[in-house]
Amino acid sequence: MLVDFHMHSVFSDGCLSPRELVAQGRLHGLGMMALTDHDEIAGIDSMIEAAGQDIKIIPGMELSSSYKGKEVHILGYDFDCQSPLLHSYLDYFKARRLERIQKMVDRCRENGCAISWADIQAIAPKTSAYGRPHIAQVLVQKGYAKDTNEAFDKILSSKGTCYVPKPKEAVDRVIDVIHDAGGYAVLAHPGLIKNDDYVKQILNFPIDGIEAYHTSHNFSQEDKYRSMAEQRGLFVTGGSDFHGIEGRYPSSIGEYTVESELVEEFINLVSCD
Repeated sequence: MLVDFHMHSVFSDGCLSPRELVAQGRLHGLGMMALTDHDEIAGIDSMIEAAGQDIKIIPGMELSSSYKGKEVHILGYDFDCQSPLLHSYLDYFKARRLERIQKMVDRCRENGCAISWADIQAIAPKTSAYGRPHIAQVLVQKGYAKDTNEAFDKILSSKGTCYVPKPKEAVDRVIDVIHDAGGYAVLAHPGLIKNDDYVKQILNFPIDGIEAYHTSHNFSQEDKYRSMAEQRGLFVTGGSDFHGIEGRYPSSIGEYTVESELVEEFINLVSCD
């Protein structure tokens, strides 16, 4: 069975609706999927409804945190979507993310890129979790960048002219929020942290799993992070981190998938709850 436990929809910074994600997953024979929007869980019900009996949907989300100045993403899975504490946390962070993106739009205008907040809203009218990909798409539309990669590299990256740091919580706080909602906490794409000493230190927190399989990881990294998980009694999981942004791999759900046998322990946990 093919699975994908990391993807984003129009409810955060993805380009497809949950129903469209399911349609692509069905087309490519996926048996299980998880929607992991940034600081948002509003698309999960729609995804479950669209999947019917064909594809099992695992509730998911991706939360931002920070460790020693490094941005660290923590994936949450199989939590109670009705948790009051979780909703309170997400509402707080969505408000802070909104403030950040509005400041970035202001900086774009200050630096000669005539874009507006209305332009950003038009790109993703359904989302309540705006992100840099939305600004990047507008910059491309307006001719300020040839593609989203250039928009990020020259304008929106941490070294760009219009960057504003992302609001982040401490790693242990994010893990606590996921656990308080009855879910599993997973370190997302550890290779992107670019410091394996930090990765090992983060795994000393009460985390449950590690995303060994990710589009940014090569085979050597997959082996390394599987070994780290095994040494610590953690499960491994994986996914495409699909956004649907033109020119960004993968271009569709199903282009990058994970064999279920590789993440069997995780599947058994979420299937038995």
